[in-house]
Amino acid sequence: MRQKYAVPFVIVVGTLIFGVLSVIFTRYPMLPEAASAQAHHVDNAWHGLLVVEGVIYSLVMAFIFFCLWRFRAHRREEQGDRIHGSRGHFVEAVWVLSSVALTLGLAALGSQELRALIRDPEADIDIEVRASQFSWEFYYPRQQAYGSKLFMEIGKRHRIILTSQDVVHSFWVPEFRIKQDAVPGKVISMILTPTKLGEYTLLCNQLCGWGHTDMTAQVEVLAHEDFDKNVGGADSF
Repeated sequence: MRQKYAVPFVIVVGTLIFGVLSVIFTRYPMLPEAASAQAHHVDNAWHGLLVVEGVIYSLVMAFIFFCLWRFRAHRREEQGDRIHGSRGHFVEAVWVLSSVALTLGLAALGSQELRALIRDPEADIDIEVRASQFSWEFYYPRQQAYGSKLFMEIGKRHRIILTSQDVVHSFWVPEFRIKQDAVPGKVISMILTPTKLGEYTLLCNQLCGWGHTDMTAQVEVLAHEDFDKNVGGADSF
């Protein structure tokens, strides 16, 4: 196989590798089903990054396969050609400039999705979330009710007001995508808008001590009439 076939080989084999990866990631998604309005912003950034990484991985692997075949030693004592640098440092310059452009492009994509998440601070419902080793407590100011279960109303913007009583914890519902740390001495807010009815699990995503893996809470997304009934019902708390 001559060197003039390197580019076609890399393109064809790289395309095949990328196609296989696409089928695998489509059939076996890496993220759970999205259940919040904010999730698609995170998914857009994640999928964009995944596509870029998939293309780079596929082309690099195809080029490695080509080199293993083209420059293999025919005899055990044979040594390959020694290369001290490209003519005019063309390859090095392209590699550095491409890496810089790619890094800035991904940073711009992430910044765009982040701005979309934080640009509107308005909310329909406030919920105070207090984290401590190793439990969650929820307070609903409008109903003046406390509880160990997080109730949310579908389609409404919730302002989650996070505080920590001891160490750093992290509020994370995988289906909602958004993760936010709760830091001692600080009050941190984020906006969540659930879009699917059902029950989910709130996890602490920051190692916070020996009981970290047990620091979970049940989250239930309800319709309007059920939300008021459950939050106002003392038997639910």
